Amino acid sequence: MKKLSFIFLLHFCIAGYSVPLKAIETDAKAEKLPDCHIVFDAGSSGTRLYVYEKKDNTWLEHKGPKLTSALADPVREIRGKKIADIDDVTTEVISALDKIKEDGPFDEKKGKVKWSAFDWSQQCNVVSAVVYATAGMRIAEQKNPDKSRELWTNLNQKLKAKVGDAAKIHTRTLTGYEEGVFAWLTVREEKDNNNFGTVEMGGASSQITFPCSKCDVTDDANKTILVKGKLLPIYSYSFLGLGQDEAPKTLGIPEACAYGIAVTQKDWHKNDCAKQMQIADIQGIRDPYNFAKGQQGTHRKIPSDKADVSNWFLMDKFADWKESQIGECCEQKGQCFDEINSCFRPIYFEKYLQTLNVPPTAEKLDASWTLGSVVCAVDNCLQKATPPTCAWLKNGCLKD
Repeated sequence: MKKLSFIFLLHFCIAGYSVPLKAIETDAKAEKLPDCHIVFDAGSSGTRLYVYEKKDNTWLEHKGPKLTSALADPVREIRGKKIADIDDVTTEVISALDKIKEDGPFDEKKGKVKWSAFDWSQQCNVVSAVVYATAGMRIAEQKNPDKSRELWTNLNQKLKAKVGDAAKIHTRTLTGYEEGVFAWLTVREEKDNNNFGTVEMGGASSQITFPCSKCDVTDDANKTILVKGKLLPIYSYSFLGLGQDEAPKTLGIPEACAYGIAVTQKDWHKNDCAKQMQIADIQGIRDPYNFAKGQQGTHRKIPSDKADVSNWFLMDKFADWKESQIGECCEQKGQCFDEINSCFRPIYFEKYLQTLNVPPTAEKLDASWTLGSVVCAVDNCLQKATPPTCAWLKNGCLKD
């Protein structure tokens, strides 16, 4: 009897202990997974997926597929998309989360796959998942705020269903200030000081960002943010309509900037094109699409002469900019990307930087603002800053 009682007691203890042991093992496994953050860069020319994983105090970047459809296309009704395509486009965006779990197709030009597999659902603990749109969506919200709101609601629901309720979900359009600061913070992760500025050239907008202790504290483009645990005044402004795709529309293409112009005008020089570009006047640099005092189309003087910087970095579309493009696309009729704007573009890039008092010879960097957005979220970098303004909308930011 005693023997049976002992066996029963032993069985009870083992059985009773087995369930919590399994739970403890599962929890321990979950705790070992590194934190990660999912970021969709919904740009004006397409949407790119990134997953940032924190390991040993270092951010690892996992690039996913780039979708050719821009999030804003159905609202703007461009590139063959219509309002009725909103649901299809948002579904395509979310599909990138499945595609990144497997290697992308082989890129013969680069000799490697377009992206390496990363199964975020198994390899990390998803803390946040965001879709942040940039200038293309700012223009879309101007054109049709109601359909833009519908798109954001649709996308938010799909992202929550895909990632789960445990992660923080955000789907919205970034302000120009945020976009510029996030790009600057990305660069800061690789630098050991704050003494630099950045200029980005996107498809629809361009941002300039730099530390500025002497800038006007009442200027809404000048805010104090938290960088590496210390407060720092950062000036950041976005010109909506001066990106490489929109500038030819907003500034116009002078005859002296036409593709292959030197073929027919033998004494042509690039200055013939540059001097006809009306980027700025006495009021400042043209800001074609943003609002100021209820009026669309304004000007902005950039206080780059007060910048606390020793060097500048050029980002995004500047990476493709080469001096040889002037010879190929202006002096000849070579094989040029976006042929109609191909002579205008390289000369515009140079004059635009000169107008900002930024040397066109500044170093080019291949870096995305997406990492900076994660750094800012983790550090709560804007906690001391006044709220960024949605300058692209006459009546303020869209409300859910």
